[in-house]
Amino acid sequence: MNKNAAIASAFKLKGKYMNFPHDHFTMSFGQSRDYGIDYREFEKVARLPEGIPLMAIAGVWGDYSNIRCLFLDEDGNGYCRNISGRGGEYIIRELGLNAKDLAVGQLLTAKA
Repeated sequence: MNKNAAIASAFKLKGKYMNFPHDHFTMSFGQSRDYGIDYREFEKVARLPEGIPLMAIAGVWGDYSNIRCLFLDEDGNGYCRNISGRGGEYIIRELGLNAKDLAVGQLLTAKA
């Protein structure tokens, strides 16, 4: 099974199982590399697409002021949303959530 097929398969299970063997959302670049997650393979977006169910995959720290949040849609398309933070808050505005509070496999839909 190729990587995209495996990801799409994981999405269909609605977050109950992940093909990337990790259980925590935030991680360093080194950890993401060890898990086989490369944020550079995800489309960089300024805003997550509205009304499309997305699965939270990982939040890869760039440094202590930004985090690259990775999401997949049910077609296996990956999105990388770079979030700058302040005072421990890394708010993804279209989700109304702090990126540090996301869980691996969590299903979300961006609002308008």
